[in-house]
Amino acid sequence: PGPRAVAVADADAAHAAAAGIGYPLVLKTDEAGIAHKSDVGGVVVGIRDGAALERAYRDLRDRLGPRAVVMAMAGPGVELMLGMVHDPLLGPLLVLGAGGVEVELHADRRVALPPLDRTTARGLVDGLAARPLLDGFRGRPGADLDAVCDAVVAFASLTDELGPALDALEVNPLRCDPRGVLALDVLVAARRLD
Repeated sequence: PGPRAVAVADADAAHAAAAGIGYPLVLKTDEAGIAHKSDVGGVVVGIRDGAALERAYRDLRDRLGPRAVVMAMAGPGVELMLGMVHDPLLGPLLVLGAGGVEVELHADRRVALPPLDRTTARGLVDGLAARPLLDGFRGRPGADLDAVCDAVVAFASLTDELGPALDALEVNPLRCDPRGVLALDVLVAARRLD
């Protein structure tokens, strides 16, 4: 699952989406060709009212283009990444790791061949250096480990079925908290078939 989101292409549509979703909000660019929205300043979090939404939308439109997504703000949680890479001999591989904007900085990831069962998924989760965060750390809430493992199994099934048709598939971040998981951003790149 993901937070409620509405694609918009102008300020009026952004305000209408905000009225339906409610504040606080996140506004993200939805322009084609921008894979890492945070890298280009394409994500504005914590929008609390219409004036802030107007400013944020105008800024994104002027810098990156008019297409955007208005999204419900997710609560705090642990950020993981689920991805798919292609091995020339093995085909699609599932990658699970610490997520968020620092995903490339931390070498905290595990790789497996899909499909996976829950036991294998749990082993991948347990093998992460970030694993203690999922139990709760320094007063922060833990995460629903069953929901995390279910997400890993479901993602593995998806990569097993669609992997040959995709260049990339990534959920980052996958926000994990006591209530479950939310896919906060998804990147899908279809394979070019010549």
